[in-house]
Amino acid sequence: MLRIGIADDEKEAIEELSGYVKEFMDKKGIDVIIDKYEDGTKLEGRSVLYDLVFLDISMPEMSGIELAQKIRLTNRKLKIVYVTNYKNYHRAAFTVHAYGYLEKPISLEKVSEILTDFFQEKRDEKHLAILKLTDGTNYFADISYICCFEYDGNRKVKVHMYNKKCINISTTLKALEKEYGKYGFVSPYQSYLINLARVEHFDIRNKLLVFDNGTNVEVAEKKTREIQAILAEYFHKRLEDK
Repeated sequence: MLRIGIADDEKEAIEELSGYVKEFMDKKGIDVIIDKYEDGTKLEGRSVLYDLVFLDISMPEMSGIELAQKIRLTNRKLKIVYVTNYKNYHRAAFTVHAYGYLEKPISLEKVSEILTDFFQEKRDEKHLAILKLTDGTNYFADISYICCFEYDGNRKVKVHMYNKKCINISTTLKALEKEYGKYGFVSPYQSYLINLARVEHFDIRNKLLVFDNGTNVEVAEKKTREIQAILAEYFHKRLEDK
């Protein structure tokens, strides 16, 4: 799930922008949380929560550029989009590593351009999965948000998400393993491909992999030792990376 912050001292402007963001996300099938701030200073200490923020440049308590400068002291990776009526802020905005620039009056088209670029970059960074639904449309999902793929027969696969939502896509487990194996997806059973990042623990007695949302997947008897070894190596590496 993505989380986006919007800071603007005008409530109507916040509602308009959040509406466009939500409309874009709904069309793409992307789960999103949108937090709204009429006082931008309240966003400063919460910047680590977000994948993307929209900052109005001309806020009274602290301008969007000043807020961005403070955010950059502790968060160099956050994608920041400036929103303003004034073209003369354009040069100053990009001196603090802005991701994008949105000039008022805003529109769905302008917001969609920013978000499309953002998702393309996310995909290039290997964080975004583009899944083909059974109706032929595309569904965008953060790879880390997927718990597992379950083969449902006849080139149909169920995708189980962290929020326990399930979507149906057209493909095979073999194709998915080839594409997502490098991201930590392994097969504990012939009908499943699981995301190691979502495994909380391995119930060896009952041969179940338990995900961090409480759901579980069975492990084949012949794969028990293999899965144990894979998990041990994965968790060891994760501890080292910390």
